[in-house]
Amino acid sequence: MNHGEPLEIEPGENIPVGKKWLGGVQPRDAAWLLAVSTMLFVLLMPFSSYVAALPLIKDEWGLNNTQAGVIFSAYLLGFAVSALFVLPLTDKFGSKVILVSFASISVVSHILFPLFADNLATAVILRVLAGLGLVGVYNPGMRIVAERFSNRGRGMAIGTYVTFFYASNSVSLALTGILMSYMRWRDAYMIMALLAAISIPMAYMLLRSHKVPVGGSSGALDLSVLKNRATRIFILGYSLHAAELYIVRVWLPAFLVAVLVARGAGSAEAAVTAATVGGIALATGAAGPVIGGILSDRWGRAVSASAIFALSGAVSFVIGWLIGFPWPVVVGLTAIYGWAIAADSAIYSTAVTEVSELSKLGSTLAVHSFLGFMGGVIGPIVIGGILDLSPESIKWGLAFSVTGALSIVAILSLMTVRTSTRHSTTADNV
Repeated sequence: MNHGEPLEIEPGENIPVGKKWLGGVQPRDAAWLLAVSTMLFVLLMPFSSYVAALPLIKDEWGLNNTQAGVIFSAYLLGFAVSALFVLPLTDKFGSKVILVSFASISVVSHILFPLFADNLATAVILRVLAGLGLVGVYNPGMRIVAERFSNRGRGMAIGTYVTFFYASNSVSLALTGILMSYMRWRDAYMIMALLAAISIPMAYMLLRSHKVPVGGSSGALDLSVLKNRATRIFILGYSLHAAELYIVRVWLPAFLVAVLVARGAGSAEAAVTAATVGGIALATGAAGPVIGGILSDRWGRAVSASAIFALSGAVSFVIGWLIGFPWPVVVGLTAIYGWAIAADSAIYSTAVTEVSELSKLGSTLAVHSFLGFMGGVIGPIVIGGILDLSPESIKWGLAFSVTGALSIVAILSLMTVRTSTRHSTTADNV
């Protein structure tokens, strides 16, 4: 990397002929993309530190499971609600200013957690602030990537960015766990938070010359973006995707425990094995977004998302009924499941950046993020209710079959819109 010259080029600038990367992307742009994605990865070092320390925090603070879940969900709630007023500001002030400012909020909130959080109230407040900080980095960063790759390889580029987001979750969990084997959870959390602070100068250096015309917007949420039919369809697809994703993340390990117990394993042994297998399976999804993005550059956003939803839906309709099947069969389907539920993650975000009016992209991403994360909040609750109310012998089959039904709704909706994949994207019936 040339440290004396910033990597940025203006969006839409003609790219000189030379060596190309995937999708006709210049190596210089690929290096910039990896650097920006690494910045996000570093920022998210403490992302899963609370989850890693959860057993210790519960004992230390005397929390029950519901209270512990509230603290976890406060992060998602902070992200979803904040999106409605933070992201429209990018239409007025630009993504760079918002990203660097909210990276600071994210880092400070995580530093304060091990210092001051000692009960439900303080933990919830700091987790909400952390969610606020994340939404001001993740989505503006995605918008900057979309602007930089406006001519070619946008699906691959956003897929790479999202892949680093997925990978950070696993690394944060594992690294915090390793640190806790040598020190108190507060010290481990603090080290992860201080590592995240490196992302602030990284963001400033990478984006210092990023210039995209802004203005003409009040910075307030504009719900008229939902008048765009293609936007509505891709947001619906994203919401259904998020519901499926969090259903599987929450309930797949419990299902694997049920499979192992049915085979005669003890509950403690089953829990350890299920957590290990489930974690590995879901980790296979980390590479999913970039692969899905590349496929969508070639085949189109709606077609690619539909194909991936068809795969995850097929697994959903089958896996819940396999309690008595051989363990290797269940593990194999679990691995496929882990990839499929993640592979379309970047496609919807890419699509909405293409079908939205540029002057309203901040509001579009705000609604997109809010409804998507609300799908992630509601989905696991609905499936939990099905598991509670259904007969024991069929509850897992019914629960995952209902999850599979989400794919049918998504596919039927997505196939009503057609998108192109090069240079610009258009949608029928907008």
